[in-house]
Amino acid sequence: MKGLQLHALVWEAAGTRLRVDGGVTESAVVVAAPAAGSALAEVLVGLSPPVRGAVRLDGRDVTGLPPGHRGITLVPPGGGLLPHLTVERNVAYGCGRAHRSRVRRRLQDLQLESVRGLRPHELSPVQRLQVAVARALCRESLPGAIVIEDRRGETLCRAAVAAARGQDVAVLVITDSPDRGAALGVPLMPEAITDAP
Repeated sequence: MKGLQLHALVWEAAGTRLRVDGGVTESAVVVAAPAAGSALAEVLVGLSPPVRGAVRLDGRDVTGLPPGHRGITLVPPGGGLLPHLTVERNVAYGCGRAHRSRVRRRLQDLQLESVRGLRPHELSPVQRLQVAVARALCRESLPGAIVIEDRRGETLCRAAVAAARGQDVAVLVITDSPDRGAALGVPLMPEAITDAP
């Protein structure tokens, strides 16, 4: 099964156990309070273990794999760019050892060539998120999924979601607002986050 699947996934956030069970084929939105959403993102990328359940990518169980080996990358709220680096160097930072051809390809894919020499504070909020997606995609092997944390008050990440989907990558947006989720043009995950025993 292609995409990101959350199989009876239970995790802890602020002393509460939460559960979600659902799949992402191309893209989906999960609505969660900020603490619950950040904790879910950490479980998905491998920074924290779940209480129980499984994270599957393209049908393969990646729950026990370390963060760099899952094929799932994270775009934190606001993009998390390094302010002292140019766009090109921020994207290259995602490559580990910078491979110029891969960086160039990602800048082209996300239409960032004209801003390659600018620093994050010189970009629009939408461009900052696109740079963050370019960095997330600039791996030796293309990730199978990107998790984007979207917060109320941040720039709507619709362009970043479209850019990631254009690279044939599954996208899961974790937002704290149902209205923002609906505005992304991405289906809400039908299985709601619930309290877990």
